Amino acid sequence: MVAYDMHGASMPLEANRELQSLIGKTVTVYRGGPESKTGKLLDVQSDYLVLFVESEAAMIYYALHHVQSISENVKANSVSSLSSYSDETVMPVRATSFYELLNSLVNEHIQINQGGPESKRGTLLGVNDDHIILFTKDDGIVFYLLRHLKSVRVQMKTEENKEVDAKTPAAELEANAMEDATTEVTGHNDMEAASEAPHIPGGEETHEDQEHDPLPPPVYVKAANVTDLFERLINTWIAINRGGPEAVEGILVPGGSGYCTIVNHDEIIRVNYEHIKSISCGPKGAFQANTMNAGDGKETGQAEAKQEPNQAEREAKKAQKKEEEGVKAKQKEQGDKKKEEKEKEKEQGDKKKEEAKAKKKEQGDKEKEEKEKEKEKEKEKKKEKEKKKEKKKKG
Repeated sequence: MVAYDMHGASMPLEANRELQSLIGKTVTVYRGGPESKTGKLLDVQSDYLVLFVESEAAMIYYALHHVQSISENVKANSVSSLSSYSDETVMPVRATSFYELLNSLVNEHIQINQGGPESKRGTLLGVNDDHIILFTKDDGIVFYLLRHLKSVRVQMKTEENKEVDAKTPAAELEANAMEDATTEVTGHNDMEAASEAPHIPGGEETHEDQEHDPLPPPVYVKAANVTDLFERLINTWIAINRGGPEAVEGILVPGGSGYCTIVNHDEIIRVNYEHIKSISCGPKGAFQANTMNAGDGKETGQAEAKQEPNQAEREAKKAQKKEEEGVKAKQKEQGDKKKEEKEKEKEQGDKKKEEAKAKKKEQGDKEKEEKEKEKEKEKEKKKEKEKKKEKKKKG
């Protein structure tokens, strides 16, 4: 697999020698913002680096094409510091590229990005050519585009995490897996059940988060790439981007090249594919609401979840019908315009014919008049000749 930079250009898979001199030192990645973290630099590869943040017991893998700066505190690095972790316990995942790293983390519990609207925790279910599949607690399945991934966080096992994991009954996991296996799956033929492998809960999550973790992943679309994914999600309610002003949701309808067309109520939204960071099916938070209602024995949330997509489908059909009517009206207008132009051309042609006919008649009358004049002249000449002859006879 080829690594790509933020502009989509390929990058050679060679070690980044400039940053290798910082391995083992304390550095700060980013000067500020949600992605900024300070920790020990453990590894540098061609398109990513590994930072161990001891205070958070986390291993963070940064995609280098998004990293804007790396700062080194010379004074802090000149003084030896004590660590509660040994070199044997702090071992990052080894991979030659960010893509291979993500493949190594399949079925692991991870966090995408360190903050901001696109930051999510969940289980990594798969890695495809240009996107990953993350199973989250609130939005269910979320498809993240690889080129927009800034960092991946893996929480290290602590004693507290191990105790919580030990309290989770194995029978509950098996019961959930059996229930998922026996449930009848309906929908498109191109939708398949996700992996049932249990994931490793993160150390920063609460006990409530971990209680929801054993739930099996829902049915989701498996596609080779994002283009294929959008084709399979046509006429489906989707949510684009997790938050921020450019986060939209609605029914995905066929649109023009270069833009993704979403219909929501009376609004038709066209989103540039280059700025789509993540995609999920259904309204945001619907998966968590449905899961809670199922646990409480309530069906209200499920009915609302069904009604909303149905209503959105009706609105999408209505908007599509309006668009088709607009196209037909435009075609009719163009047809009427062409008809009017043809009538004008015919009128101009008839006018030219009449002018040509009138001119021809005028020329004919003129020629006739000239012929009559010539005849008169010949008559006069003839009379004169006769007069001359009579004079000669008399003389």
